[in-house]
Amino acid sequence: MPSGKFDIIIAGGGISGAAIALFLSHLNTNVTILESRPSRTTSAEGGILMLAPNGMHVLNGLDLAHKLLQRDSGIQVPCLTINDPAGGLIGKVPQGSVERYGFASTMVMRWDIHEVLLDEVERSCLNVRWNAQVNATEESDDGVIVYWTEHGLPKYKKVDLLIGADGIWSAARPSVFKCLGLSAPEPTYSGLVSMGTILDVDCIPGFYGFLSPERPCVMIHGRKGFIGMALFDKQGKKVGWWTTHEAADRFREEWRIPKEQAFREMRERYSDLAFPVPQLIAAAEASGDQPFIWPVFEVEKLGHWHSKRTVLVGDAAHAMPPHSGQGTSQSLEDAGYLAYLLRQYLEKSSSTKGFDVENLTSTLATYQASRQPRVDAIIEEANRQGSQKKKHGAVGWFMKKWMMKIVFLFMQESWSDGWFGYRVPGIEEWAALRASTSTRG
Repeated sequence: MPSGKFDIIIAGGGISGAAIALFLSHLNTNVTILESRPSRTTSAEGGILMLAPNGMHVLNGLDLAHKLLQRDSGIQVPCLTINDPAGGLIGKVPQGSVERYGFASTMVMRWDIHEVLLDEVERSCLNVRWNAQVNATEESDDGVIVYWTEHGLPKYKKVDLLIGADGIWSAARPSVFKCLGLSAPEPTYSGLVSMGTILDVDCIPGFYGFLSPERPCVMIHGRKGFIGMALFDKQGKKVGWWTTHEAADRFREEWRIPKEQAFREMRERYSDLAFPVPQLIAAAEASGDQPFIWPVFEVEKLGHWHSKRTVLVGDAAHAMPPHSGQGTSQSLEDAGYLAYLLRQYLEKSSSTKGFDVENLTSTLATYQASRQPRVDAIIEEANRQGSQKKKHGAVGWFMKKWMMKIVFLFMQESWSDGWFGYRVPGIEEWAALRASTSTRG
């Protein structure tokens, strides 16, 4: 039987990092989270996203889905309404119902999901080291030495496993490829940028009639780009809106686009669209708030998600384009499934002589082999949807519009079973582990 606990460092305390830390906290592990941000944020940040039923089920495995749904922000979205630039209906796209999937898709800010997870991390007294940036690693059969800088001071520790949950600009990814004697691919700009803000519904007369609890989310596709908007809170007092369109590449620091320039570009692009798009842009500009700006970066398909003692999850493993509405859900699935496999590995290790590296590497290989086909299929569909948001000529737009009309006319909720109906293996079993951990505590 192994002596001591399985020692893990998680690089990144975002959604996937916090989620897997919480799962692993119920096992025979010692978990440390290294987060590069200086401290926990105290105000809303990050973009608006759709958390799909499959992602909600992973949160439910942590007993946190109900806490997310209790927050003031976020409403359930049974379907997306798709309009053309003139305000005409193109069609409706089902987003999953409670009756069919146990949860409906929920429009929420990334910050809300992160807050729910971090609240539980703090309640569970997990070890989070803020202002801690991973710099390098050294792997061997008996462990991985992780070097990081914490508040400007060099640190290192030898652990059994490093989990890279540090996003598209991952520091753990190059370490994996270095251990394999390969060069890691760098993120590249996709050619698309998203911008958005959150506004009071009352700042646009008649807007609440355009959006309603029965039609909480409307997306407008046009020749020059795409605009989405949704009621943002349960009281219907806030609206979140965002646009995705083509834009020239910039250096990373140049993406801090001045507010005046951002809104000028949006007016030039969307001034001829029907209500309420011009009104939204004018109200957002008058609000004085800086819009959120998210250049969409991507990383080529990785052939390797792990080495002997380092494994990648979330955007570190597969930068998920935002166009599928599955990015956060897939990160949560990664966390839930890897934790499930590590649970099996640790249970097997408890009856043997120790934490065998060959069995660990086999566990990590199973994780990639099982997850990658699903993730790749979703990325392929996301890229297809992203291409629909690029500028079209008159003929291309005409064909796109009528193809969407035909597809949406026949679309059924069951078409989403492969995405929304998926359950991470063993996700329902964590309730018993949480109870046993609480009893031991």
